[in-house]
Amino acid sequence: MRTRIGKGLGIALATVAVAGCSTILAVKGEQRLADEFCVVSGTVAAEKPPRGPLVVALFGRGGDDYQLVDYFTASKPGAWVFVVQAGTYWVAAFEDVNGDGAYRDEPFYRSDPAKPLTLTAGQKAAGIDIVVPYAGRPVKAGTYTLQGLMARGEEEQKIKSIYALSRVGELATLDDPRFADDVAAASMWKFYDFLIAGRAGIYFLEPYDPKRIPVLFVHGINASPRNFRTMIAKLDRARFQPWVVYYPSGARLDTLVTWLDELYTRLEVRLRFDTAVVVAHSMGGLVSRGFVLRHHRTSVTDPIRLFVTVSSPFGGMESAGEGVEESPVVVRSWYALAPDSDYLGGLFYDDPGKRTRRRRLPDTLAYHMLFGFKGGCASDGVVAVASQLRPEAQEEARSLRGFDETHMGILDSPAAVAHLNALLDSVR
Repeated sequence: MRTRIGKGLGIALATVAVAGCSTILAVKGEQRLADEFCVVSGTVAAEKPPRGPLVVALFGRGGDDYQLVDYFTASKPGAWVFVVQAGTYWVAAFEDVNGDGAYRDEPFYRSDPAKPLTLTAGQKAAGIDIVVPYAGRPVKAGTYTLQGLMARGEEEQKIKSIYALSRVGELATLDDPRFADDVAAASMWKFYDFLIAGRAGIYFLEPYDPKRIPVLFVHGINASPRNFRTMIAKLDRARFQPWVVYYPSGARLDTLVTWLDELYTRLEVRLRFDTAVVVAHSMGGLVSRGFVLRHHRTSVTDPIRLFVTVSSPFGGMESAGEGVEESPVVVRSWYALAPDSDYLGGLFYDDPGKRTRRRRLPDTLAYHMLFGFKGGCASDGVVAVASQLRPEAQEEARSLRGFDETHMGILDSPAAVAHLNALLDSVR
């Protein structure tokens, strides 16, 4: 394995090379567990134009009663997805007319109780298209709340979907042990354990304030929200409130995009904010661009007005390509990071194979790029400048600003932090 890879992904690849069978078996075991999850997906619509979000719910059976396993909030008719363990399930949906996250005698759809959805390990059940009938109601009357769904006990969490394992709007501090460097690093190799422990999600660093604009910070590979400590400390708290994403570095990036969009939609529906910002570093920029594109399609209001990426490898990482080809075990996120991957192509093209139909960021937001170069070199020590400055990304950026900083050092650079705050000042 070549030694020019550098930090971050390079260290991860080197770890696989020298750690031996224990690391290889651990990663393969994690991926086997992930492969045993079942994916259930489809679309949801309403018989009449919906007056609120559409909520799809997945139920299991506990004795004689149905038990809510997970739910998916669609702010408008469109796709839904669940990731669950093998088992027997029933699907229901309702029109959340008042947007309160609870069922209150509103249009309701339920599948045939005699025809459950029985899933075996790794099965994909797609094409479940639901239309909520205007006059539909559940057999059992009453109020069915969807608040408090998030599982907490580890054994209980194991029967929930990845979405149900995630924290949404939970208060935390950057000193929280969950955000420790060793925990973040382990999420590349043991992402299943990371999810089961309930670490993934969108965290608030202070109670929500409807008068201030949310700024969502998205970390990179092998990293955590702590990497944004300086940027968050310098944030104008009179106008903005920091939210941080925490995700397992070893997960598929397309899965993370769908996951982040669902969690963000839950917050958007619940809190009804109309202006927001996304700031992303390194691989987080790849996840965030996918999320921003998807959210523009799925959200009714689409509140994101400013999108800033910092040192993101939009052109891919040669080290990831080498890892896919040479490593005895391949972490799922590496596939997307490899140059010319379908994921990277899909961030900029509707036809990533041919790359003839451009896929662009929405006109409703301002996009800006920050990039690093250290000592006049052609990289920041981890990501090549050419990858950070992919032409298609430059084409959409309203500004480009380079800093003589390392890949991680740019997050603490006074000049970079000041520039970010100047960009934030433009948000209205």
